[in-house]
Parts: sequence; structure tokens; C-alpha cells
Amino acid sequence: MFKSNRSFTTSFFGDFAYEPIISRHQDHLLVLIRKHISFEGLNELVDNCYSKDGRYAYEPEMMLKILLLQFLYGLSDREVIEKIDTDVIFRWFVGLSLADEIPHFTRLNTFKERLGQKRFEQIFNLLVRSCRKHGIISDELRIIDTTDQKAKVNLAKLKKLFRKDGDDKTYINRHSRDKDASFGRKNFGKKGWYGYKAATLAEPDTQIVTSLETIPANIADKDMTRPLVEKEEDGVGSKIEDLGGDKGFLGQDTRAVLKERGINDYIIYRKNSKNYLEGKDTIGFYLARWKRSAAERIYADTKRKQNLGKCRYLGLAKTAVQNLLIFFSYNLKRIVRVFKVQNETYSTLAPPLFKGKLYPFLAD
Repeated sequence: MFKSNRSFTTSFFGDFAYEPIISRHQDHLLVLIRKHISFEGLNELVDNCYSKDGRYAYEPEMMLKILLLQFLYGLSDREVIEKIDTDVIFRWFVGLSLADEIPHFTRLNTFKERLGQKRFEQIFNLLVRSCRKHGIISDELRIIDTTDQKAKVNLAKLKKLFRKDGDDKTYINRHSRDKDASFGRKNFGKKGWYGYKAATLAEPDTQIVTSLETIPANIADKDMTRPLVEKEEDGVGSKIEDLGGDKGFLGQDTRAVLKERGINDYIIYRKNSKNYLEGKDTIGFYLARWKRSAAERIYADTKRKQNLGKCRYLGLAKTAVQNLLIFFSYNLKRIVRVFKVQNETYSTLAPPLFKGKLYPFLAD
């Protein structure tokens, strides 16, 4: 079913040829990811996405690693394939020998379509579950937030071609290439955007994203608390204790789901809510408020380095896959950072909380 990659380990052009280079770059991000996270078991996890007949396909493990390179470094399909062909560590990371052929760039879209949004969500959740299992993240506090994403639509061109008069408010919806996108506005009075929102829950101490939803821009922030909490607790198995966020998430449904799930409500209150802190742990509230900036750092990093702010594709489903790959690759960076900090902190004092390698795709 899958093409053999035996030359990577059995020939001179395989792993042996890379050893002198890898040994000199032990602090390289890709070397650290391969050191601390295993992709073993992924091929079997997505086996039912492939037909038993026909030509052998490239291994899903290798294809996912190529996508991770693409989203880690903000590359196009063509650019990432070219980079693998010319960069020794890129080629080593995906498991290709110096003599192996490289997939054509069109295979990347085929692979994304074959797996689909649900399977990428499963892969994302398995990584978060593995972090929780080994104590890399705790259930103590989650920060909820959203950020804007501009659709792959040229609004200036639409205005020039199709706007009939100043009162025509629907020309974009009539002629947009992306029928799932919509207009949104984060704060009253500020300029809006046309596209989507990425809504997340994050563990603030490690800045690992634990739950993710992609939605049209016109959906209110307060409507995202329930799906995000349910997706993490039901899909990952977490038991969230506290939830913090800005006042845009205040609402009846937010209070309802937090009460149902036994989660402490530390959403920032409005100034006219005088009795908001009655019966609450005020220290916990101010701690959650202080840690809320972690979400802003996550979005700043992913927008600057991984192009989170712009959609690569058209449509909600494809944008959701884009975001899952962005935050999956981002989480890998954060996990590597946790291991690095633990090794530096505990090397002379005490053993780290978890010493070993994550195997998120292997059954417990």
C-alpha cells in the first residue's frame, strides 16, 4: 500500500550519510522535534483513508512531515518540495535518503483531501492528549481567544468590477470566490475584515493550544466557548478547572457550559458588573487575567512566522485544515521548548517531570 523507505536506513545514502551533519546541529528545531516526538503509528492510524488497490502511495508519516515543514516555515507547496530537495536537514527530517525521489508538489493537496478535516482534528487531539498524559500540560487553566483571518479574496478588485453604487452592500457576497467567508469586527468602531476567525483554548504556562475551531468572521466570540470546551474535554479527555478570557466571551451560553462542566468562570467582567466576584476566588481570577496575554503571544507568533492571518485556500473546510496544521506544527515547537527548559532547569537539581519521547499515534 505504501512505498518502502528502506534506503533511508539500509544504504550509505540513508541515515548514515546524515550523521556528521546532524551531530553538528543538535539544537536545530527539526532535530529536536525528531528527538522528542515520534510519528510511529500514524501510517496505521490513517490506513483506512487509502485504497487497497492501485499503485503504492507515499507514506502518510512522510507526507505529514512535509506539511509540517510547509507550515513551520510558511512555504508554498512548490517551495517546500524544492527546500526538501536542496536542504539536507529538511530531507533527513522527512525520512528520505539522498537518492530517494521526492513527491510532486501536487501530492500535498491530494494528501490533505484524502485525510480531511476530521482526521486532521484527530491527529491534533492525539498530540494534545499525549502532552496531558505525560504532564507537559495541566488541566488547571485555559485561556480562550479568537483572531482574524483574511479570506483569499481581492476585495478591491470586486469593488472595482461589481459595485454598482454607494448603497450596494451585497456585491461582495454575490461575487466572492469564497462563499463561506463573511465580514467580522473584533471591537466596536474598529475596522473589520472579510474572512474567518480562528478560536482557540490554550494552556498559558506552556502556550500549547489545546482546542481549535475555525468559524466565519460574523460568528460572535461568546458563541465559541461551548464548542471549544466540549471539543477539548470530550476529544482529548481534559477536565478543565478554570477558564479565562476577555469580556467578549461573556454570555448566557458561556455561563451555562461552564456551570455544566464545573469550570470556574474567570472571564473578565464588564465594569458595570459590580457583584461579579462575589463567591469567587479573587486570587484565581487575577491570576487568570494576568496569564491571558499568553493567547496574544501565540497569535503574534503564528501570524508572523506561519501566516495565520491569511487564508491559503478557499472555503471553511480547507481553512480549518490549514489552521489545524498551523497549530499542530506550532505545538511541536512549544513541546520542544518545554523539553529544552526542563533539561536546562533540572539537569543539576532534580529529574524532569517527563523524560523520554512522545508517541502520540501509538495506542495506549
